[in-house]
Order: sequence, then C-alpha cells, then structure tokens
Amino acid sequence: MECGCANNFLGPSLDQTCGGSIFLFMTLLDTFIRNACDISEACERVIPRRRPDHEYDFVVIGGGSGGATAAGKLTQVPGWKVLLIEAGNDEPPGSQVPSMVVSYHGNKYVDWKYKTEPEKVACQGYPEKRCSWPRGKVLGGCSVINGMMYTRGTPKDYDSWAAAGNEGWSYRDVLPVFKRFEDNKEIGTLVEAEYHGTGGPLTTSRFNDQPELAYDILTAAKQSGQKVNKDLNGRDPSGFAIAQSNTRNGVRLSSARAYIRPQRYNTNLHVMLNSTVTKINLRKDGKQKIVDTVEFVYEDKKYTVKVKSEVVLAAGAINSPQILLLSGIGPKADLDKVGIQQVHDLPGVGKNLKNHVTFYITYLLKKQKDFVDLDWATAMNYIVNKKGPMSSTGMSQVTARINSKYADPSGENPDLQIFFAGYLAKCAKTGEVRALEDPEKPDHPKTLTMSPVTLHPKSRGHVTLKSKNPLDAPLMVANYLSEPEDVQVLVDGIRVIQKLMNTTVMKQKYLPELIKEDYGECNKKYKYDSDDFWQCAIRYYTGPENHQACSLKMGPLSDPMAVVDNRLMVHGIDGIRVMDASAMPILVSGNTHATIVMMAERGVDFIKDRWKPQQIGNRFGNNFPISGNNYPVQNQNPPDNNGINHVDIGDRFWDNHPSWNPNSGGVKGHSLHHYHGVKNGVKSR
Repeated sequence: MECGCANNFLGPSLDQTCGGSIFLFMTLLDTFIRNACDISEACERVIPRRRPDHEYDFVVIGGGSGGATAAGKLTQVPGWKVLLIEAGNDEPPGSQVPSMVVSYHGNKYVDWKYKTEPEKVACQGYPEKRCSWPRGKVLGGCSVINGMMYTRGTPKDYDSWAAAGNEGWSYRDVLPVFKRFEDNKEIGTLVEAEYHGTGGPLTTSRFNDQPELAYDILTAAKQSGQKVNKDLNGRDPSGFAIAQSNTRNGVRLSSARAYIRPQRYNTNLHVMLNSTVTKINLRKDGKQKIVDTVEFVYEDKKYTVKVKSEVVLAAGAINSPQILLLSGIGPKADLDKVGIQQVHDLPGVGKNLKNHVTFYITYLLKKQKDFVDLDWATAMNYIVNKKGPMSSTGMSQVTARINSKYADPSGENPDLQIFFAGYLAKCAKTGEVRALEDPEKPDHPKTLTMSPVTLHPKSRGHVTLKSKNPLDAPLMVANYLSEPEDVQVLVDGIRVIQKLMNTTVMKQKYLPELIKEDYGECNKKYKYDSDDFWQCAIRYYTGPENHQACSLKMGPLSDPMAVVDNRLMVHGIDGIRVMDASAMPILVSGNTHATIVMMAERGVDFIKDRWKPQQIGNRFGNNFPISGNNYPVQNQNPPDNNGINHVDIGDRFWDNHPSWNPNSGGVKGHSLHHYHGVKNGVKSR
C-alpha cells in the first residue's frame, strides 16, 4: 500500500485523537490512511519551496478557503508568477476522512487554538470566561477542519450586501459564480440545474452514508410542523435538510485539494509553508499609496519579496486585520497602543467582527445502545470502497434553516439554524465490531447533541493587536450576547428542538431524554426549563460558532467603517485586495465556506479585468489562452518505476525537499511524533 513518494511530512497522526490517549488501532488506521493513495493523495501534494524568489506578480497571504482559491485561479494565467504564503503545513492525511471532522481541533500543528478575551456576558462557564475559536493553521485553512457542509447564504443575504452600497453583489450577480465553481453530482436527482453547476473544481454531493436517525429527524420535522427541503441552496432556502457536502469520492475536498493540488506542476506557482507574514509595505507615487513588498518569517529567517501587481490578503477574519494593523493600516488609536506608526488611516480595520453564536443541548436516546461507531469493518469498507460511516460526519450532515418567532414576518429571511451531532466514527480503542463505548456501563444509551444558532447576531466584537510582535496572537473580543435579541432567538431554537424530540417517530424509536444540567447557578436562580433558565444557561455555556466574519467589511467610501470597496480593494491603497470572510459586509445566514470561495473567485475576476492579459507569451515564446484549466504545464514528466514524478522546478525539485535524501534514494528518518487532539467541546460544520 505504498504510494511511491515521500509522505511522512504531511502533518500529525490520528494516534492521539481519542482524548489524548494513544490507541494501537488508531495508529494502524492512520498508517492505512496515509498509504491509501486515493485518500491521502500523498503524491499529489504541492511541493513547498525552501526559499522564495525576489519578485512576484501576485502574493497571496493565507492558503485557506479564499487564499487557496485565489492562488489556484491566478496561477492558471500564463505569465503570472504567484507566491502563496501559508502559516501552517499541508493537510494531515487523517483530516481527509470525513468522520475525523473534529479530530484536529485543538492540535497546535493544525489549529491556531485562539481564545477570546474574557467575555462580559457570554462564556461565563469557561475558564477565565474565554470561548475557544478553532481556526485552521494549515494549507486549506478552515476547509481542512470544518464540517464540509455546502451551504450558501440566502438570496436575501446577498441582496442585502448590494443594498448596503456594494454594487454587483446581489444574489442575481453571485449565483452564476456559485454555479461556475460547482461540480454538483446530484443535479436532476436532488437539486435543480437552475441553481447549480457542473464541471467546476468544487465537487458537491451528499455524503456517501447517512445514519437512519438522519431520515427520522426529517420525519420528526414534518410531524412537528416544520418544512423539509432537499436543497437549502435552491428555490427555497429554508427547512430541514440533509445537506450536501464538499467531498469527492468519499474524501474531504478542501480548497487546497480543489484549487492548489491541480497546479502542482505549474511553474507559475510557488508555495511557502510554515511561513508567517509580518508586514505589507507600501510606497508612494505622488499622493497614491501602492503596495510594494511583503515580509514574512520562515524557519526564523526574515524574507522580503517584491510585489509587481497585487497582494491578495486572505488570512481570515482574525489574521487579515492583524496583518493590516501590523503594517500600520488601521485606526491610529489602536496602533498607538502598541507603538506602530500609522501609514494609512482606516478606522474600520478589525471592527464590526461578527460570528454566529449557539448553545448545545444533549439527549439520551434510551432505545439505542452506545456501540462504538468506528471498527475494523467500518475502516476497511471506507479504505476500499469510500463508503460507510467513515465517509460522512454522522448526524452533523443534518441541518435546518428556519424562522424563529422573532424573524422577518415575510418568511424570506430565516434567522435560526439548527445543527446536529452524534453517530460519528472518529475514535476506537480496539477496532472490535460492536464494542461498547463504555464497557463498565453496558446499558448506557447513545446521545444526540443539537444546537440552535442565531444567524443574524446583533452583537458585534472586534480584533486588534496585543503587541507589535507579529508572532503574538491578536486580541479578540467577541461580545457574544451583548444584545438581548441574540439570546431570545436561541431560546426559541431550544423550544423547536424540544418539540422535535417529542414527536411520535422519536419517542417510538429512540425515547429521547434531555440530559439536565445545572449550568452553574442557573438551576438555583430560575425555574428549570423556564425562558429565564435557558437564557442563563446560554450565557453560561455559550457555544461559539466558527463563522467569524466582517472585520474588514466591504462598503462604499460613504461608510466610514468600510475597509474594502465592491471590487475587494482596500480603500485608499492600490494593490491590496481582501478575499476572505473578513470582507463580508453582512454575515451570511449559514456556513461561510461556499461564500468565501465565491468571493475569491470574483476577486480573481476583478484582477483579470484590471490587468487584461488576453494573450501572454511565456519564456519559451508560446501563447496560451486564458480559460478553464488551459495553463502551461512545463516539465511534466511521466512517473518513474517507483511512481514518482520527477519535476525540474528549481527549489521545488524533490531532491531539495527536507524529507528527501538523494543519497539513499529514499526518505530521511523522521519519526512520527504524537500529537494531542483536544476538541474543547467545539462542534464543526
């Protein structure tokens, strides 16, 4: 089962993802996954450079959902030389398995492990009143650790963007872009061609496996008076649904897998991994401020690269404002506090930070014994066929987008989402079939966790600098639940869940029973199950969703807090575009990944519109058209007898990779380290 190439540099193993304990089964499973070439794609990874060139046409900062998309698209243009700078490493093979969806949360090699500042109203039950914010520190960003759910915003969301002064961002404007990058496998059977596309880089379909409970939840929704919908991205954006996902052939499809790996032989693309950007420098041409260079640190050495055309800033809603502030771009008061000289005044940098907020409640399913969902039979079915429980996220693929009693009376702007969690094949001690989760409690039932989510939070926070040291984490203030309406929507969501669990199908097949908790002093202060009790509980065990956005919001010059214009260019600076969730003017009503990819696709369109490279000759004197995947691929030699493609691309030649030993013809003896995979109770969508 050897893939025929060096692959032991691909990040941490699954062997410590079961609560910090090392289990032989998980170690063996990780080995199988690494050597299953159609899962790990070990031989299809981009080979990072050890040092950059002096100058690039475009520098993309951040290799996440937006950055990987932008770099992959820009690289396809002949003659455009692109550097992608990513703070993390490549995707661990284990993260490619859908059921390992939360296995790398809290892992320092994959996750920034951010925490908010102490909250005044929310997160009261957590240490120091801080909520955890898992953020992807890896090539592919949060698309490597999210739940793979393909959910766009609603038509009303994008129309609201346009109504806020952002011409060209209405639903009518963005729908063709969504359709363009999709490769939807269920048009005609599940979804309609009017709203979906084929042939794009982002494969979209339902997971290959659904627990029986997933369909029973849809039945329960109908019995409780709710609507069931096959496609929340189609004609009607509301209802209960088994969502489509971004997977291909049963394997996670991150933005890096979709956009970067296909360009691995394209000499236009250089990738620096484990590299932290510290500053963007500007120059002046008369009164115009123009992007000049980008500074970053790799292996404790500082590098500076010249930017000929533009910087694409796509480091995410936390790190993008951090990088602008480190560069002296932002509000003077914030910069003065840490001793950074202001070079460009933009009061909105780091402000207007929005995030969905949730609360978790768990039911015992008293008619279902708690057997382990992962075993050798399940593992072999996945490795061989890409089917079974490991090919999905269990109950996390079920969702609902509905109207609370506080929603817009028109019914066209749902304000409440519900997520589910359970039946996840992510951990096992022995691999024994039908092993009990807790042998000492053989009658312990399975559980189902549900979480209502406020989709239109009125509370807003901010992100700023703790210090001028670019390696320090930024200061993050969520301000969760500071507006009472946000709590009220969550309480209404709890009532929807209670009604759902009280339906005939749930009582007959599962006999659900709510696990009662005290939530600090809440049970003493308020009558159990009263609205006041749940409001107290929500403030105590606040669930932070991982949809941070709007911290560099798009808007016209007339909006003093706007940071980028409707072509994603930073106001007042020529050559910096933002292509991540931070540029959203209003947080979308759902998962953010699909919208970020759409924004990056549009951002590249804007770049092409500006620079207008209709036919560009390469250094061999050939011209190539700019369309689809028609890019020049040079030195693409066939694999040798070991299945290795030897590609002469300068510093990216295999022999220069740190894991390659040209003298022995094999891989240097790097040991696989053991890493902790702490989840901190955070669910992934």
